[in-house]
Amino acid sequence: MALASLVLVLCLFGGSPALRSNAVASAGVQEIVAVFRDPETQWMALLCAGAYFAMLTLLQSRRATTRFWSLKNPDLWLAGTLLIGAVVYALEYSAASKSTHALTLLGGAALGKGAGLWAGLKSRKQKVESRNSSASVILVPLVALLALASLWHPDLGRSFQYRGDVRWSGPWDNPNVYGLLMGTGMVLAAGLFVQSLTFKVQGWGTEARSWKLIVVKCAMVNLCLLAAIVIGRGLLHSYSRGAWLAALCGLAYLVWNLRLGNTHLTPALSPRPPGGEGKSLSCVSCISRLKKSWLPLSVVVLSAVVLAFWQFRHTEQLMARRVFSVGNVNDFSWRNRLAASEGTLQMMSERPWFGVGWNQPEPMYEHYYRPNKVTEAAAIEMNDYLMLGATLGVPALFCFAAYLWLVLCRKSESRTQNPEFGIQNPASASPPTLDPGSPPSPPTLDFGLWTLDPTRAVCRAGAIVLAVGFWFDGGLFK
Repeated sequence: MALASLVLVLCLFGGSPALRSNAVASAGVQEIVAVFRDPETQWMALLCAGAYFAMLTLLQSRRATTRFWSLKNPDLWLAGTLLIGAVVYALEYSAASKSTHALTLLGGAALGKGAGLWAGLKSRKQKVESRNSSASVILVPLVALLALASLWHPDLGRSFQYRGDVRWSGPWDNPNVYGLLMGTGMVLAAGLFVQSLTFKVQGWGTEARSWKLIVVKCAMVNLCLLAAIVIGRGLLHSYSRGAWLAALCGLAYLVWNLRLGNTHLTPALSPRPPGGEGKSLSCVSCISRLKKSWLPLSVVVLSAVVLAFWQFRHTEQLMARRVFSVGNVNDFSWRNRLAASEGTLQMMSERPWFGVGWNQPEPMYEHYYRPNKVTEAAAIEMNDYLMLGATLGVPALFCFAAYLWLVLCRKSESRTQNPEFGIQNPASASPPTLDPGSPPSPPTLDFGLWTLDPTRAVCRAGAIVLAVGFWFDGGLFK
């Protein structure tokens, strides 16, 4: 737990001005940053990160059911992206070493691969509890750190405002990065809250559970709810429209993967109250009908948004005005981003195979592609996907898009645990018997509200927030 917290602190706050200005932590942080930024030592750090990524990928592929060279393996596409990036980095080292973009991308991939391998080793014990607890060692400190960061507002000598109201940026120097991290933290906290609430509800009727376990789970539920509220408040005050949309997509994914009562799993260890089966089945039927009627519901929601736009487009309420500013033709924020996207696409069309190189898109856009009406060239860095395509070329962008698609769309089925036979797939498990006269099924541990493994669903929702936010606010190279 301590090591995971230290790594998270360095990843989240290592490059923030607030930590660099701290007298206690600045010395060590500045030494690490100096090693990463020095052209004479940066290549060694990147080589070490590449070696760790290759080793961890090899170890994980030996335990996976999918072959590494299979097109359905996301690691293959991620390795292709990083390999193209390493080739471009080596060919133009003098320009690429002026920034840490390449090292950040490769180092983040290595850290993620290490965390995934560690969680996979824990899950090999064939215990659902061990897999959930191993993931919580990372998720719980991450949510706690983001909750503290949402309340930490140091004076950095620079502030961002929206119509006179200060946009919160926390310990970072950019409210968009702050909003994206707050959106991720809020979705993770909400997922952990529902997950903890599920297990707490299941434990009310179990006599074997001790009062200490119930107290711990009640405390976990309350802390997750408090963290979600605190982080959500910081998300709102960031005034970051991209972060708001990304958080909404993450929450929608959580709701989509929730349902009351898993009919394909055997009954849980804890007995349900009288009439609970009927309520669960009615909830399942209701949610099933909602899923089948998604098209007319989408039309209704879209119509409501259009009506709200025409009704509140001139409102003085800042939050609503910020939301509907996407339709304001005089809003220079999205117009600058649109012009920057056009310039990025032009660079991709002229150099489609290996791009313009690391650390080159912004100066290239500044000198050759920026329209005269656009005063800021930094808008090109807001869309990480187009930046990746302009930097490394269309093949690298295609590989990275394939990696995201395979990771986010990979099927993750719930598992049940039988005390005698261990973990089994729900497809092979016997359906529940609702006849009161029939013998009870063997006790198993189900996931209550979740249609997927709850820990995987929560992590995937957080990844969706980042994937959507990278299109609007950037952050892949930070």
